[in-house]
Formats: sequence, C-alpha cells, structure tokens
Amino acid sequence: MNFDELKKDWNADQPKDQDISTKIPAQENSKHPLERLQKSMRNEFWAQIIAIILLAGLPQMTDISSSYYITYYVAYSVLVVVSGYYLYGFYQFYKQINLFHSDTKGSLLRIYYELRLAMERYQSFGFLLLPFLLVWFGIYSTDLLQKKGKTIAEQLANGGQYAVVIAVLIVTFGTIAAIVLWTKYIYGKYAKELEKMIDDLDT
Repeated sequence: MNFDELKKDWNADQPKDQDISTKIPAQENSKHPLERLQKSMRNEFWAQIIAIILLAGLPQMTDISSSYYITYYVAYSVLVVVSGYYLYGFYQFYKQINLFHSDTKGSLLRIYYELRLAMERYQSFGFLLLPFLLVWFGIYSTDLLQKKGKTIAEQLANGGQYAVVIAVLIVTFGTIAAIVLWTKYIYGKYAKELEKMIDDLDT
C-alpha cells in the first residue's frame, strides 16, 4: 500500500465512515491490534525511563576516571532533554489511540497514518542518540587507554587512527541498523495488521 495514496484515501473516506465492526476478524488472543500496540507502548515507555535513569550512574558502574564526569554529564543532560521531548510526544500518541473508533474505516486509516508517523519519529529519536553513544565510546576508550599507560595521541601516531575510524563506523552503522530493525520488529507488525484490515475492506 502506497503511503501517499493511503493518506488521500483517508481524507476521501473520512466524511462517510464505514462501520466495519462485523468485518474485522478475530485477532490473536481475542485482542484488537490497537490494544496490543498500547501494551507494547506502555512497556517501552517505562523501559526507556528506567534506561535513562540507569545511564545516570554509568560512569560509576564502569569505574571511569572522575575527570571525564563533566563531559559525560553534559552529554547526558542533552540526552535527557531530547528523550523528554520525545517521550512526551510518545505519550500523546498513546492517549490519542483511545480517541479513535476502531470500527470505522476512516478511523483505521487515521490510526495507520499516525502510527507510521510515530514510527518515523521513533527512528529519528534513535538517530539523535547516536552522538551520545559516540561521546561515551570516546570517553570509555580514552579512559581504558590511560589505565594501560597509553594516550590517544600515541595510538593515533602509531596508526591507530584507522582503528578509530573503523570503530566509529561500526558503532554508527550498527546503531542505525539496530534502530531500524527494532522499529520494524516492535511496531511494524501492528502497522501491517492495520494495513491488512484496511485492505480487506475493499475485498
């Protein structure tokens, strides 16, 4: 299903919502996809909050030098602000789901459209976390070298710059791939179920 065509269909069908309550097949565990979507969102909401709290103690848990605390907590503060903004929007979408009527075609189209937008925002949020990961990677690597009596300058002078570039690329592309795959795994299945329900209305 083409996303732009879907948006156009929703706008065209909105004034004449079709009652499809008798056409929606029984879902897994007798629950509508939206109920399971909300359950997944609740679990992830709290998981992300717990993760953010735990990250506050990461320097102490990994026993890095206290000289890096300021750098880490500046990056962490930015992370908290970005996460707070995203989680607020995440919660707003969660509440919006309750306002939709899942027994009308127009509402299903609207939910599907909003879910796709939420998935895009989710991925964008994940990409914004990448700088924090790179800062942490740099802090941890530098601290590890210092504990071995080495310095970053020495490593770079001895050809270590290639290792740094490779490591950064691995972290970057690994993070991007993980975010995309995780988004599809967590929310893609609900989007597909809603898409199928909408497509079934035309059969």
